[in-house]
Amino acid sequence: MKDGKFDLKTFLNNIELYCSTVLFIALTILLFVNVVARYVMQHSFAWIEEVSTIMFVWMIWFAISAAVTTRKHLRIDFVLEMVPFKVKKVMLIISNVIFFGFDIWFIYQMMGIIQRLGSSQTTMLRLPQQIVYSIIPIGLVLSMVRIVQDTIRLYHEDEKNLGASKPSMDLDKCEQVYLAKKAAKEAAAAKGGNT
Repeated sequence: MKDGKFDLKTFLNNIELYCSTVLFIALTILLFVNVVARYVMQHSFAWIEEVSTIMFVWMIWFAISAAVTTRKHLRIDFVLEMVPFKVKKVMLIISNVIFFGFDIWFIYQMMGIIQRLGSSQTTMLRLPQQIVYSIIPIGLVLSMVRIVQDTIRLYHEDEKNLGASKPSMDLDKCEQVYLAKKAAKEAAAAKGGNT
């Protein structure tokens, strides 16, 4: 939301993050209910464990795509920091191309596995295994879309911003806010002591 209004572009840019967050919250609630039921009512709901496992896997695959979007996926930067700007840009683009190629290969492998599952179902809830495992190719396709977006962004970035990701938390801003509040308290204390 920007200025209290729904922003479709922001929503679509973060959809994997939102899906992953919703799954995490639901997973936490379900596991909490199961633990309380086990210790208070001496009964555990077996279906919650199956649903939790499925939700965890789905959460992870959405989170992988979200990590690519925000450039938080695993990457070794040691060599990148030692090479000139143009070489670094080429290396980052080649890295994305390799990542994209791996996703294509992995989708192909997963589609074969999903087809071999046939009409098999999960143990407790009798959900089709093909639906349970479908998140893997879905997550990979989402990652591929984000890789293409990142490659386009890399191509247009200057030397200062090349390959940079925004920190999850801006510690400098947090420190500035803390110091401003501390100075305001000290000023208020000094003003109160002078009267």
